This record gives sequence, C-alpha cells and structure tokens, in this order.
Amino acid sequence: MLSWIFAASWEGDESEIRHVDPDDDAVIEQLRMPEGAGVSGLGSDGGDLFYCRGGPSGTVRAVRRPV
Repeated sequence: MLSWIFAASWEGDESEIRHVDPDDDAVIEQLRMPEGAGVSGLGSDGGDLFYCRGGPSGTVRAVRRPV
C-alpha cells in the first residue's frame, strides 16, 4: 500500500502542493505557493525537493518541502 501521494493544485492565482492520504484522500499537509506562482505537474527527488512546471511561464520550479 502506498504511504504517500503528492499532487500539485493550481486554480486561478492560487496554487499549492498537497500531501494526500492514499487511503481516504484527506489532505495531510499543504504547501501554498506565492500568489501568481502557479505549479502544475510534479516530480520529486525522493527527498525534500519537488520539481513543478511553473504554470504559464513554462519554467521549472524547484520547491523544497518545509521541515
């Protein structure tokens, strides 16, 4: 059974990375991005770094998960 799922969420000017419980879809943790810093798509280095597409800018953002 999976112990973690992370997902990028982007709607309007609001965006966040969510840690979701795979058993009941509850949001365990959320990391809000600054307004206008949309993130979509999500990859990880297996540690505390996420790689996200930077919304309409087309850049790749590296986002460190807070401790």
